[in-house]
Amino acid sequence: MKVTVETKKGLEKNLKVFVDKNTINKELDVKYDQLKNDVVLKGFRPGKVPKDLIKRQFGKAIYGEVIDKILKETTTKALDEKKIKPALQPKIDLKQFGEGKDLEYVISVTEMPKVKLNSLDSIKYKEYKVNLSKEETDKRIKEIASNQKNFVEVDPAKVANEGDLVTFDYKATVDGKEFKGSEGKNTQLELGKDLFIKGFDKQLLKAKKDEEIKVEAVLPEIFPEKELVGKKAIFMCKIISVKKHKDMPIDDEFAKNLELKI
Repeated sequence: MKVTVETKKGLEKNLKVFVDKNTINKELDVKYDQLKNDVVLKGFRPGKVPKDLIKRQFGKAIYGEVIDKILKETTTKALDEKKIKPALQPKIDLKQFGEGKDLEYVISVTEMPKVKLNSLDSIKYKEYKVNLSKEETDKRIKEIASNQKNFVEVDPAKVANEGDLVTFDYKATVDGKEFKGSEGKNTQLELGKDLFIKGFDKQLLKAKKDEEIKVEAVLPEIFPEKELVGKKAIFMCKIISVKKHKDMPIDDEFAKNLELKI
């Protein structure tokens, strides 16, 4: 293989690569020998098919595969030899190729620019220090704690109000029939958020643990079963628990939940 730099303009370079036909023929012979053991042709035992017959049958495909392999290998070697690191995928322009011929092609490449880093010692900067008072720090910690969801189960006699977390199982029907996705287990709703089905939350207000609540709701446009969109569904809900929000205690456990070292 011979590599010469044809043109050089800034970071743009053209490399001319020459691969002699003897190198290509050796690669072709290796490929034919490999294929000889795999080819099955009527009238010949496995591994005994003549090379000339294989060449007539598969010559063009084998040549294309070999040339592709040589292009990939020699392109990498050419760039390494000239110590060029491409910034973009190089372009290949075939100038001469074909069975019994030498291979000549041109690599058009944009070289990665060489960047020289100067020492940072000469750069001047001002150093700033931020002093946080204990009052400001405590205020921020309390804000973080207030945003943490912390629900605790209450007396079974207590009813669910807005802001409470209700856990329930449900079975639903449309026109008296069950449907795909009509059953749910341990479903949780924070009442007042209206995040399940519009109007669903309000019907769970005043619910108690172990109660069965009937909820009626119209299935929304985003419901997966499109034929049920806009239809009224009946949900029979079994209340598993009612939990109320409790301020998060600021302690070691709180720090662990925030993945802080204590």
